[in-house]
Amino acid sequence: MTTFLYDIFKRNGLLSTLLHPYQPRKAQYQMAKTVWSCLESETHGIIEAGTGTGKSFGYCLPAAYWAMKEEKRVIISTNTITLQNQLLQKELPLVKQILGKIDSEWGDHFRFELAKGRGNYICKRKLDLAVSASLTEETSYSATAQKLQSQLEGLKVGDRNEVPFFIPNELFEEIRGDADDCMGKESPFHEHCFIQNARRKLQKAQVIVANHALFFTDLALRSQGASILPDYDFVIMDEGHRIEDQVTKQFQFTVNLDLIYNLFSRFTRNRTHWARGVEDPDLKAHVEAQYNRLYADLVELFAPLGRNLATRERTQYLLNRPIVEHYPFEGIFKEVIQSVQDKKEFLELEHGETETTIGLGRYINNLIQFDAMFRHVLLRLQSDEWATWVEYTPPAKKNLLQDDAYWAHCLTLHSAPIEIHELLREKLFTKKPVVLTSATLTAQGNFDFVAKRLGIDEYTTFQAASPFSYEEQSLLVVPNHVPLPTERNFDAFVMAAMKEILLQTKGRTFLLFTSYAQMNKVYLELEDWLTERGMRGLLHESGASREKLLTDFKQDPHTVLFGCESFWEGVDVPGDDLICVVIAKMPFPVPTEPITQARIDRLEKMGNNSFEDYSLPFSILRLKQGFGRLIRTKQDKGVVVILDARLHNRKYGQKVFNSLPPSPISQNLQDIGKALDNFQV
Repeated sequence: MTTFLYDIFKRNGLLSTLLHPYQPRKAQYQMAKTVWSCLESETHGIIEAGTGTGKSFGYCLPAAYWAMKEEKRVIISTNTITLQNQLLQKELPLVKQILGKIDSEWGDHFRFELAKGRGNYICKRKLDLAVSASLTEETSYSATAQKLQSQLEGLKVGDRNEVPFFIPNELFEEIRGDADDCMGKESPFHEHCFIQNARRKLQKAQVIVANHALFFTDLALRSQGASILPDYDFVIMDEGHRIEDQVTKQFQFTVNLDLIYNLFSRFTRNRTHWARGVEDPDLKAHVEAQYNRLYADLVELFAPLGRNLATRERTQYLLNRPIVEHYPFEGIFKEVIQSVQDKKEFLELEHGETETTIGLGRYINNLIQFDAMFRHVLLRLQSDEWATWVEYTPPAKKNLLQDDAYWAHCLTLHSAPIEIHELLREKLFTKKPVVLTSATLTAQGNFDFVAKRLGIDEYTTFQAASPFSYEEQSLLVVPNHVPLPTERNFDAFVMAAMKEILLQTKGRTFLLFTSYAQMNKVYLELEDWLTERGMRGLLHESGASREKLLTDFKQDPHTVLFGCESFWEGVDVPGDDLICVVIAKMPFPVPTEPITQARIDRLEKMGNNSFEDYSLPFSILRLKQGFGRLIRTKQDKGVVVILDARLHNRKYGQKVFNSLPPSPISQNLQDIGKALDNFQV
């Protein structure tokens, strides 16, 4: 049955008529066959396919063909916007054309759409309210709101990205879609609502592209009887190495004073349409009084913790005992829930079910869920299965009066599942067939680590051979007999080594770090040194645009980019713009990060070796991502440097080397210049 795939991918096949120049890739065809096998048998698959494989077509084409043939729906989930845009603008339009060549009706009827949360869209009703309010009370964004309303008819999608001018965050918060403040069919704008239009499009699509965050938010909602995505039959997850992080985030509990204020003010301050429909000032005053009581108690409880955290070295600490012995807020939540419930029942007797009573019903559920979450976090419930920690989160604007309320607002509490394999097995892998793919899913030559971490018990595997000749295109330099990352003089060595490297590359270099602190320290030390030698440093600061940094990097061959976290993956700089990637040290998970600490503790308690079973394979996957920034095409050449001598003098070093691409290895930093001369870059 895979003859159709051969007809697509062969030398003079359907794909060759649309892609110029086209070169058939054996690994791409084999990957497509593996994906097709999983689709047909509705079984799980794990596929590692690096840069140059043509991974996106390898899953998009069989997925689209299967969806049309079987009248099914496939979700393609990614971690980054970059990959989403690539799929929507490049691969899927070509897939539609190929389907049209196979069957003209398929070409006409095949639909693919991007799924986004409603908070990305403009709510016409809320914009109308904002404009009406601006006519009586001038705000800093009144003119922008009026301009936006005048141009609304020209918008097709209705999301923030489509608006051809800047919308201030303050205005967008006022006008964005919100499930809790949606009037549904009672809205005068329902027929032409951007969000409803997007949902109708999703219902007609055979392939839906989403990001991991949205997909797992939807998965969590389904256990509560709600959903964001329409029903689907198969899931393909690209950038699958990020799934554990995303699932942990989506199922995490978070509590702080701002979130509690937002919860209560939705009702007491009439921040939703249904709250405005409750004309009962006495009830709202009563709920406000309960909130004030809760707030006062929480300031008293949180302030000492916030003040204590401010004096500490780190911002996050895992809790080893509960914050309170007995949950003290049950009475307050019970009283508020009962008062709102009584009002809901009264209005239902008077008027039947309305948008106001439906909104009150949702609000009661929100209060019940928050009460349960708050209880869980404060009592550190299910401590064998959940990690609970405190975080120091000072307000953006520093308050001159640092009273108890200020310090209380500096505290955020979190709780998250330590392991997510049982959760995923129950909610996803036993219900839907899933194919995971990424450039980095194997550690030490197999998929065991990823499969075990995610809870996939039975699966088909495929590991695509790299199309690159690393032996001829690259050099790996790992100096020996130098300070180790655990030694005091390691930072001084890193500084000196980076200078030696940059004198040879003269730019076109990525310096990748495992912590912002070390990156910032090195940048400050090297900034003037680089300028004196005709080079320029670009720093990946918090909130900086990755795309802007990359554009600046490519425009100047004497540029050095200092990167952390997101620059280890999903960054594509082909050609001679990037000739050297320097990795400061092995990217082991930070043992003081609360969720990492909890995972390590749990593994050790179970009698496992947490280093071999978690830290090492985790760091190998991360290191492969960093290494993968260098060689992006068959023409690319360059040097990867890892300034971590533990690869030479620790037992695990050979396991790391065996997991990396087969580049020649040198221990001498001076070989970098010679290699670059030989590569003629």
